[in-house]
Amino acid sequence: MNAGADLAVDLVVLAVVALAAFRGWRRGGTALVLSLAGAVAGVLLGGWIATWWDASSTVLLVVAIVVGGLIGLGAGRRLADSLASRGGGRIARPHLLERVVGVVAHGGLALVVCVAIGAAVAAVGPAGLSQAVRGSSVLTATAAHLPTASQVADRVPGLGRVMAVGGTS
Repeated sequence: MNAGADLAVDLVVLAVVALAAFRGWRRGGTALVLSLAGAVAGVLLGGWIATWWDASSTVLLVVAIVVGGLIGLGAGRRLADSLASRGGGRIARPHLLERVVGVVAHGGLALVVCVAIGAAVAAVGPAGLSQAVRGSSVLTATAAHLPTASQVADRVPGLGRVMAVGGTS
């Protein structure tokens, strides 16, 4: 493809990020931040428990990581809901700091998701689209600042074993 296709991918990514940031402005960011923090804590705790319980079972490790992440996500969301609730169960309109957190959290998450989708498209998508995604300056610059899979695997107990089974390194 040409530079026009690369630019089109950049514009689509920037539009997705802008829409997510606008949603963050309207809704605030505490719920998203606490939900993601809970999910990360759940994944870490699930990985630690699985390796402590049966270090040789990859199936147990995957199940513990997924279940731990889902439980953590739910716990973070419940905490956010309890913090956001006001009299009679109504949620107050977000204040400026909450809106700024929302813009950063929602926009940042959308950008990371776009990088992940772009990586999948570059790996298995049609040749022209794969080339346009690889040529995207927004996705390339963002991916350069994100940790690699092996860096993440070094931080999560047992994740290196799951990645070895899945063939990702």
